[in-house]
Amino acid sequence: MRTRTGGAVLLLVLTGAAACGDGDSGTSAAGSRSQTDVVVPFGDRVPALTNGEQSRLDRTERRLVDDCLADRGVEVEPLDLPSPSAAGDETPAWNPYGLLTEDFAAREGYGITGPVLRGDPSTGAEPARDVGEDEEAFEKALTGTDEHRRTVRLPTGESFTVNTDGCQFRAGEKLYGQDWDRLMYTYQFLANRVVENVERTGEVERARKRWASCMAGAGHSVPDGPAATELVGKRTEAAKARAGEGDGRALRSAAEYELAVARDDARCQRESELWEAVSTAQRTVERPMADKHRKQLAGYAGALERAKRRL
Repeated sequence: MRTRTGGAVLLLVLTGAAACGDGDSGTSAAGSRSQTDVVVPFGDRVPALTNGEQSRLDRTERRLVDDCLADRGVEVEPLDLPSPSAAGDETPAWNPYGLLTEDFAAREGYGITGPVLRGDPSTGAEPARDVGEDEEAFEKALTGTDEHRRTVRLPTGESFTVNTDGCQFRAGEKLYGQDWDRLMYTYQFLANRVVENVERTGEVERARKRWASCMAGAGHSVPDGPAATELVGKRTEAAKARAGEGDGRALRSAAEYELAVARDDARCQRESELWEAVSTAQRTVERPMADKHRKQLAGYAGALERAKRRL
């Protein structure tokens, strides 16, 4: 759903544009950190959702979408999104810098193979469903019509377009409140900018180099965190295919590999002082944006808190 965040940066399509977490959490003692304490932009002002919270919000929003479709006489198979996984409330919905605690790494690795072994339902793409014979009517009701399209300009100078008569738009406003899309896109654009600028700072670049050197010393020649998780992900996918052919040992081997890489990753993050570098750099980078857009960030935080109270 549109509130989902993930990866190194949030991906937006904008016209004219190429639980509260704590933004200072990186300065806490390494041993006391939880995986949900990862550094996120404006974390001292905006709730940092867990994967479990995000999943429950997505489920609630999809139910509101289906209610809207039913009210318009559009008959579709109800979309039943999977419940949060067992570790859903132990992981952040967004981890832009790929930070990892040693405790979580030792138990769950990167959280890639464990859910497969436990048989947790996939939380990736929405499952296919029967939308009835009139697919055009379904799409029109879901996404709205051009007659109700409007362009919304953000305080950052960017803009986006939205069809205000679509059930997708209406459900978002019903769950999060009026002007939700503007608040969400404003936060996402600002957050993207913060992450990009933090990664360019000298202290973070130096910490990343120390991390890569540490990982190489542990036998993992990877340039960055995403490359490490990509290696694990590829091995897990191959193991899933073999498990489907009756070879369960492949998945167990993939899980052992993931735990080994993740443990080294988390240790190298600690030894390279990556958390501290990211936290310090982010405080400096985000301060002027936080002051300038205080009202918008407060509005976005309030919308998330109101929606969470509905769960």
